[in-house]
Amino acid sequence: MSLLGRLFYKSRKFYDDDFDWNSYTEDSYKRRIETDIESQFQAVAQNDQLGFDAASGHVTVSGSDMHPNHLLILEAIGQLQPKSVHEVGCGGGDHVANGQTLFPQIAFTGGDRGQTQLDMAMSRHPELKDAVALQDITMPLSRHWPRAEFVYSQAVLMHIHTAVSHFVGLANMVNLSDRFVLLMENYQCHNFIADIQNLRDGGHFDWPELYIYRFDGSTGARAILLSREKLDLPEIESDAQIREGLTASDRRLKRSDEDSARGIFGPKN
Repeated sequence: MSLLGRLFYKSRKFYDDDFDWNSYTEDSYKRRIETDIESQFQAVAQNDQLGFDAASGHVTVSGSDMHPNHLLILEAIGQLQPKSVHEVGCGGGDHVANGQTLFPQIAFTGGDRGQTQLDMAMSRHPELKDAVALQDITMPLSRHWPRAEFVYSQAVLMHIHTAVSHFVGLANMVNLSDRFVLLMENYQCHNFIADIQNLRDGGHFDWPELYIYRFDGSTGARAILLSREKLDLPEIESDAQIREGLTASDRRLKRSDEDSARGIFGPKN
């Protein structure tokens, strides 16, 4: 989105997404990887640099630190031990590659709506050739998309604001998963808990039961974890709980409320 567009976004009925996805790789993503992530953290780990301690549930990293959000994703996978994992919005493929490195017994796949994103993933991780493919999670659910026991997103849904697209993305993620959905997002960009509850109560999820938990990483990051089964984790019932301790952004919270108000859900049971 152009600077002028950002300044005047309030005048539009349905806000645009945060980025022009056709130019996202060159305009923003590649620069963010190089300047925001790789300048401070280890984005890609080698075979001997990652370890998982089953007793504590923590991932250990040798060499440079890994970003807390990225570490949390690996810790959730390690603790829940799914047989398969799928990343929605896999971008440059680093999370998929790190997951394969740390947990070779688990099948990893990834999808992204941009071919330039997948091209970047191939350049960074040629070994992922058969593991990643095009996928727009805001399209109607496709039977060709890979199912997995554990489906997650990392900074994806938070950028989607056009019409009801983020609702479609949330529903698709749940309906592609056999056990767990992890949302590693900015929790002020959408009313994630309220939206999930409305989608659940409106019959938009295939799961017979859905539990909403807060999952905390060992280095301070937090995530929303949806599960089909009861877990020994703190349940959350409101967006205030997942936002606790965060510095409030009035602009983001206002936009979240407006995004939520566009939802028209199926009748409750």
